[in-house]
Amino acid sequence: MMKKINFILLMLCAMAVSFAQNGPTVTRVRYNDTIWHDKGFDAYIGAGMFIGNKYNANYYNGSNLNECNVDYVFTNNTFWEDEIIEEIQRLYPNVSLSRGALPNWYQNDPVRNSDFNWNLHYKLKTMVSLGARYKFAKGWGISLSYSFCRLTTAAMLLLTDPSTIPGNERPSPEIYFYGKEDRSMFDLSVSYVFNIRSIARPFIEFGIQGNYAKAKMLDAVVGDKNFTMLDPYMGGNYYPGAQAYDVTYGGWGFGFSGSAGLKIVVAKGVSLDPTFYFALQRLAIYQTKNGPEEYRMGNRFTPNYGVLLRVTMNDFFFSRNK
Repeated sequence: MMKKINFILLMLCAMAVSFAQNGPTVTRVRYNDTIWHDKGFDAYIGAGMFIGNKYNANYYNGSNLNECNVDYVFTNNTFWEDEIIEEIQRLYPNVSLSRGALPNWYQNDPVRNSDFNWNLHYKLKTMVSLGARYKFAKGWGISLSYSFCRLTTAAMLLLTDPSTIPGNERPSPEIYFYGKEDRSMFDLSVSYVFNIRSIARPFIEFGIQGNYAKAKMLDAVVGDKNFTMLDPYMGGNYYPGAQAYDVTYGGWGFGFSGSAGLKIVVAKGVSLDPTFYFALQRLAIYQTKNGPEEYRMGNRFTPNYGVLLRVTMNDFFFSRNK
């Protein structure tokens, strides 16, 4: 993942340097240039890292306090139960399980919530961004941007062996959960670039956000067997040849966003902008059921962060390259 980010950032930097050094229509930077503050348009493309909040990552921990959970796998039907028991006994020959034993493992016991991992984190992932800015006054502008990232997370749960005798414990079977989420963010912001006589010019942005989060994958894995928890059978039971549907978990949310960074002017029409991004998001990916206070997540605003590098081109660049 880091190699991909480094490659993208290297390409962006190379493109900007090429514009600055070899472009026949780009002029030398002057400290007193006002092109970045006068009325006009900017456009940018950027890439970097996105850090998602752990509270939303807990949506993928398998607990039955979430709408998609491991209960669906264990209670869906005997086809999956037989496969799970067969796989557990292949991996753990000393574990004795019979049909009907797995559902008894959790049976709506709130104490069982402590068995799940409530400290999940999204992995660092690449964030890509596109945006445009209209400068309506000295230094002030209105920006509209779109950003996208694909987040992943993973958790592990130890299954209780019903045949275990106290004092004669055996290795507990393991079940792994893997989640994948697509998150799109649309930001409408007011921005300001400080007009200082320097190649590096600070800027800030703040505004409102519309976001769309979708759970792309939530699988329970036992050994070599994968079982989806996203209910593609629309509440029906799985059987060989059953019709699977494209179900959607998630949807539209909203929030507030802000950015701060440095506009490093490498040419009159091009700048490199190292940027720190912050978003206070209320997502459609959240815990839907109430439980004990220590596990209650609910639909709350959560802070999320990003660090990216933008390559920005203003209308001087575009007008000279027509």
